Amino acid sequence: MSNITRTLAGTSGFIPEMWAQRALTVLRKNIVLAKLVARDTDYEPGFKGKTLNIPYPGTFTASSKSEDTNATVQTPTGGTSMPVTLSNHKYVDFIIEDFGRAQASVELLDQWVEPAAIALAEKVEDDLFALYSGLSTSIGTSGTDLTPAVIRTARKTLTDAKQPQEGRNLVISTKDEIALLADSSLQTYFANSKPDGYAEGAIGKLYGFNLFVSQAVPVVAGSPNSTKNLAFRKDAFILATRPFQSPEAGSGVMATTIVDPDSGLAIRVLKSYDMNARGHRIGFDILYGVAELRDASGVVVLS
Repeated sequence: MSNITRTLAGTSGFIPEMWAQRALTVLRKNIVLAKLVARDTDYEPGFKGKTLNIPYPGTFTASSKSEDTNATVQTPTGGTSMPVTLSNHKYVDFIIEDFGRAQASVELLDQWVEPAAIALAEKVEDDLFALYSGLSTSIGTSGTDLTPAVIRTARKTLTDAKQPQEGRNLVISTKDEIALLADSSLQTYFANSKPDGYAEGAIGKLYGFNLFVSQAVPVVAGSPNSTKNLAFRKDAFILATRPFQSPEAGSGVMATTIVDPDSGLAIRVLKSYDMNARGHRIGFDILYGVAELRDASGVVVLS
């Protein structure tokens, strides 16, 4: 169940939970990468610029036990704390003149909430995808559509880096999804493994990867253009989120924050009356930071 923090500051008639919950529902449907990476979430309020020190587990070495000798206690190698700064405060504000009518109709409510939530979701996805530039390993060829052979190479690359087999994800561009669906060597596999999914254009799982499609996969312009698909386990990247501090009492603002247990995102909705605009000002905002966590857990798959 979502965690809700509500602050009243001199306004009435507004049902902020309705707006925040609807925005969260839309936001959840429009994120891909944010659901797949490691997350650090807390209900303690944060602020833009706050740095979080998130524990980074190290590795152990198996020792041989000799008879009549004590076992040696180890300290993990490479264990440290990863500083992640809450550097991203994204918001969407707008004015509604006939506020009561908008709140009374789900369809009218969605006309405002849906595009606002989608805009926020796109910003989170873009910031996470931009982390590809920090990965040290890339495979594939820019300007060439993704092929099964390249996906097998991604599998081998992660395996050679001693990454566990479970929990591997591959997020690909829309053009590469179409290329794979049209690949003659995969059509029988898709048809037999998931007949309904193939008919609907879904992919599912391939070579140990959970396949996802996103229109937010970065494409760097050039000769040729370079598409940056991502093969990774969740600990390759981290998304840290925090709710905002409440507005001061007496500020004339009503605010509600809902924390999504699935994505970890905390979305806030605010409402006040704007006398200049002669309407109600509604705002949605989110606070988060992103960082690369484990370099060996991610591979850029070029196409």
